[in-house]
Amino acid sequence: MYIKAENGKVEIITTGKQERDSYNVVIGQNNKKAVALDSVTSVVLHVVDGNSKTGEQVVNFNFPIEFTCDHRCECYKKGICYAEGGCYTFPNNQASYSENLNFFMTHSDEEFLTALQLALDYYGFELWRYFTCGDILNNRFFRLMVEFAKRNPAVRFWSYTKKYEIVNRWIDENGDLPENLVIIFSHWMNEDGSYFEMNNRHNLPTSEFIPFGKEELAEKVTHICPCSDPTVKATCATCDHPCYKLQKGESMALLEHSTKATKERDKALKAAKEKL
Repeated sequence: MYIKAENGKVEIITTGKQERDSYNVVIGQNNKKAVALDSVTSVVLHVVDGNSKTGEQVVNFNFPIEFTCDHRCECYKKGICYAEGGCYTFPNNQASYSENLNFFMTHSDEEFLTALQLALDYYGFELWRYFTCGDILNNRFFRLMVEFAKRNPAVRFWSYTKKYEIVNRWIDENGDLPENLVIIFSHWMNEDGSYFEMNNRHNLPTSEFIPFGKEELAEKVTHICPCSDPTVKATCATCDHPCYKLQKGESMALLEHSTKATKERDKALKAAKEKL
């Protein structure tokens, strides 16, 4: 499903041929192709009803990583970001993420919020996940995230982010976030064993990336994400959703997964389980 906004009209498009704009492709960091921000105006915004991790009954909204992620972190610099592989790299998905970015950049606040509301009302789900790919773009986008949550108090919204200062600044100026908007500061371990610097002056919940071979670090956190645990088969739609229920001071362990080493481990675990 996607939404089209043109000539002052915003509408849901569920059938027929999708109309795509032509974008200017540039070479971004790490010699990766990216879509330029000065591309032609997009009239299309995309949301999806879940993926293999979040499961069904969860609305997902994504941006391209090239223009929205914090490129200082090791997960990006070392090419081990999950959004740099798998389904995230499919051309149709990349186009959707880029169209979302251009839609936001070229439409008013109210047009953007109207498009999001149409998507939410269409699906009728009570869970909304931002950024399985991408991150908070800027102060304006985060302000609209807050406003959208206030307009829909019965829906739970959550997002992982490394854009700490955008969130910190909003809280400094406005006070606590809406209860139904859970922002989780993503904490990533660097190659040397240190963690990416995180200013969490408001004690927001955190997610701690646990590298393969360092699983003992998970003992220090409040929850372990079932979706990243090889011994548990779960998605956001089938577990108890500790991520969007995290409170201030709590933390979530995300075990390294979907890499070559972890796939070999998971295969061995599966084989051992079948022998039982």
